[in-house]
Amino acid sequence: MRGTSIYARLMMEMYLKGMDCRSLSEKTGLTYATLRRKMRGSTPLRLEEALRIRNALGCQMPLETLFERTSVHEQ
Repeated sequence: MRGTSIYARLMMEMYLKGMDCRSLSEKTGLTYATLRRKMRGSTPLRLEEALRIRNALGCQMPLETLFERTSVHEQ
């Protein structure tokens, strides 16, 4: 996926599940543009949205871990 995300673990889970931002947006019901803004940190991620993303990934990881912020420089 092009672009950057402040959530490195989320990106890794997406990679492991073979999902890109478009497929994740379809599974969550979030628009592609909304999901990208949230992944970049441009708009806040609400709890309900985080739960939808985690469920769409079929992930059991705690939200605090999945959505731990990382700087762009660490990636």
